[in-house]
Amino acid sequence: MELSEDAKYRLCYLAIRLAFDRKLSAGNADACPGMLAFLDVIAGTQLAGEAGGRRYASQREKIESFIDAEFGEELLEAVNRAITDIA
Repeated sequence: MELSEDAKYRLCYLAIRLAFDRKLSAGNADACPGMLAFLDVIAGTQLAGEAGGRRYASQREKIESFIDAEFGEELLEAVNRAITDIA
């Protein structure tokens, strides 16, 4: 599949969001203040200041749905394999 430059950046953005989601969902979000701060910047959230002992609300299904809809199941599987490799 040939992707435009914009589509490549969109896929990378969604992939990093999915990787962050896995990490934050697996444990205590307070243990990852840098990740929360960066997520606030790229996703327009305010998680870093509000984490205070609360559990991170996973966005995995929503993000995977976006990747599948925009890029197809094969690229979704490739993204998930890549995230598993770096985890």
